[in-house]
Amino acid sequence: MLSASVIAIAALCWLGLLFGVALLGERRPHIFEKRWAIVYALSLAIHCTSWTFYGTVTQASRSGWWLPPTFVGAILMYLFALKFLGRMVQLVREYNAGSLADLIAVRLGRHSGLAALVTAVVVIGIVPYIALQLKAVAMSYGILSQGQLAESEPWQDSALYVALLMALFAMLFGTRRASTMAHNRGLVLAMAFESLFKLGAMLALGSLLFAELPANLPARVPGPADSGGFPALILLGALAMFTMPHQFYAGIVECRSDGNLRTARWLFPLYLLLISLPILPLAQLGDALLGPSGVSSDMYVLALPLAQGERGLALVAFLGGLSAATSMVVIATLTLSLMVVNHFIAPLRVRSGWGRGERVDLRGALLNYRRVAIVVVILLAWAYSRLLARNEALADIGAISFSALAGLTPAVLAAMYRPQVGSRAVMAGLAAGTVVWIYAVLPALLPASLPWLRDGPFGLHWLAPDDLLGLGDWNRLGRAVVVSLAANMAVMLAVAGSRYGQGGRAVSVGHVDVAELRALAARFLPPERVEHLFDGAPTSGSSGTARVNQVEHELAAVIGAASARLLLEVAHRQGRDELDTVVAIVGEAAQDLRFNQRVLGAALENMSQGICVVDAELHLVAWNSPYARLFNYPSGMLRVGRPVAELTRHNIEVGMLGPGAVEARVRRRLEHMRAGTRHLSERRFPDGRIVEVRGNPMPGGGFVATFTDVTAFRQAEAALKRVNETLELRVDERTRALALASAAAQAANEAKSRFLTAVTHDLMQPLHAAQLFAHALTERGGDSRTAQHLNGALAATEGLLTGLLDVARLEGGRLHPQPRHVEQ
Repeated sequence: MLSASVIAIAALCWLGLLFGVALLGERRPHIFEKRWAIVYALSLAIHCTSWTFYGTVTQASRSGWWLPPTFVGAILMYLFALKFLGRMVQLVREYNAGSLADLIAVRLGRHSGLAALVTAVVVIGIVPYIALQLKAVAMSYGILSQGQLAESEPWQDSALYVALLMALFAMLFGTRRASTMAHNRGLVLAMAFESLFKLGAMLALGSLLFAELPANLPARVPGPADSGGFPALILLGALAMFTMPHQFYAGIVECRSDGNLRTARWLFPLYLLLISLPILPLAQLGDALLGPSGVSSDMYVLALPLAQGERGLALVAFLGGLSAATSMVVIATLTLSLMVVNHFIAPLRVRSGWGRGERVDLRGALLNYRRVAIVVVILLAWAYSRLLARNEALADIGAISFSALAGLTPAVLAAMYRPQVGSRAVMAGLAAGTVVWIYAVLPALLPASLPWLRDGPFGLHWLAPDDLLGLGDWNRLGRAVVVSLAANMAVMLAVAGSRYGQGGRAVSVGHVDVAELRALAARFLPPERVEHLFDGAPTSGSSGTARVNQVEHELAAVIGAASARLLLEVAHRQGRDELDTVVAIVGEAAQDLRFNQRVLGAALENMSQGICVVDAELHLVAWNSPYARLFNYPSGMLRVGRPVAELTRHNIEVGMLGPGAVEARVRRRLEHMRAGTRHLSERRFPDGRIVEVRGNPMPGGGFVATFTDVTAFRQAEAALKRVNETLELRVDERTRALALASAAAQAANEAKSRFLTAVTHDLMQPLHAAQLFAHALTERGGDSRTAQHLNGALAATEGLLTGLLDVARLEGGRLHPQPRHVEQ
């Protein structure tokens, strides 16, 4: 045994890892894009629920079947009925059907009552199957932690908390969008990942046990396989590929292309064969080692490794079973919540005036209803699993669920190939078949001691559930399936041929007042599309059937086929007032959408950048005028839906994107877009313009590219570069000129000094001579006053010349100053 804390931590870690994988798929939608067909095929292994881990071992122990018959049916369906599945995928895409109830209803007159009945049958059949998963989790937890199955209080039931975690997972990744047709890459990737894990867990369990206990394998020689019920289970396995809601979602709704189905045709059967390999040996080994001790065969997968001390292997097996249960419960509750809300809650709310007079977006309320439905379905399944306790084996619960949903087959076939049968006939047949099925399986649900169960009503033994129509030699499951399907088909065909059945066929809406029809279309369609639809139509009077059908077709692309029909029927019966009541449900959302489109359009048109947007199929969906002017496209070339390959080819051919092989460059660009590769580059156009091209992928597929004219920026950049390159040269030139000027100034200064020296010397000689003459004049007794003045003038002149001579000597370097401190 393992401690409860270890088991809980391991389970939480595994669920956290699964959450991380789903989050990775949501945030990186292009991951595994090239291998998505393999991811899709692996996600189909959601069919391998916890019943595969536990219930099939019991089935093999009872019958000796080495391959579960439901797996045989699934394999045969994908090997030999691929065209049937492909047709179903095509119809789902054509009508935007998000569930089996949607597909049946939309093909049979969009009858809301039929959709509700289909939903009710699915609830009856799938809630026990969800309960099977929760019961398996509780049983496996008890074996792993306590070594035995033990009763627990409701608040101590591990299945309750696991169920709530599963509900949280479903709400986080399944109720993020109102549209039921948006591909949920995160959930599909998580389902594929858990498929690989549970396959590895089952193979590891088988290989390790067989390697350690080879002598015990032949300990019990199995008797001849019990083939009773084998054909019925094969049929149920095949029908489950489209009647089980989780399988319909994974295999039909999430199928993107025919290539996905072709890959699933070989990979899914191979997966089923591989995961089935250990089942019969595990059953035989468990019967030999654990059967005498009274261990339930449902728990052989866990009890065998525990008995041999392989606790780690037992924990891996537990996580494999938990993983198998999680995938089924999450998808089943998600799809069931869609059906319950769309076909139970929404019709009731609409009839009670939902949205009447309101101008609010009801998508949030719709998502909240789905979240509540998920929790309610999970809690109902948990309560059912508590009521079961130990009363039924897992294999029995699984078979009952398969047989309940098989009753939808006639309705599916009628919707796909004979829609003229009508909704009333299909409803009558489905109701009759369901009642007969419930009656046939009552002995498995009620005490066998009841007289009317044992002897039949009114003592008619051939009406007793276990001897119904004299088929007492058949096993209960086969009898219930055959009799209920026969009753379903018989009643459906009988009603279809009656006068009552004629009223259930789809009819057109009829004539609608043209003003009301135009007002209706204007609430949901763009103005230009409305103008096109009503071009040439009168302003009053009755509109023709052709125009009504055109408007219905256009509205179906906006609000779905069923809502479009409802709106037109209201317009036909009650006029504008009643029309406004129904239109108010979705009118606000459409108005907000058109406002946002106008704002976005104005923003795009007033940007300086050119913008081009393509969808996931690489078709043009949006652009602005700067983009058109930048590339100078011919008139009419830019239109919604044009392949971007044609635009790229045109740009290369006219030389906008440079020379090179045209087709090779087109292919390379398309590959980058498909791969979601970000890029940033610059292109020089023939006219000299330089354009920066920046491309980024969009979430959910598609690509957006922006084109910015950076010619002025690059020209300024080039000018700055040229200035920088010539700066050093100009500095050198100025330095040389300065040096020459400095040398010239130095030479002039030296010449000046020499000149002063020479001039001073030459002037001193005549001055000395004049002084001698003045002295001689004084000695001869001349005018003493005049002589005195003359000597003063000569002395002053000599002082000036002496100063000039000193300056010349200082500048010439012949006289050196001797600084001294002088006190004043």
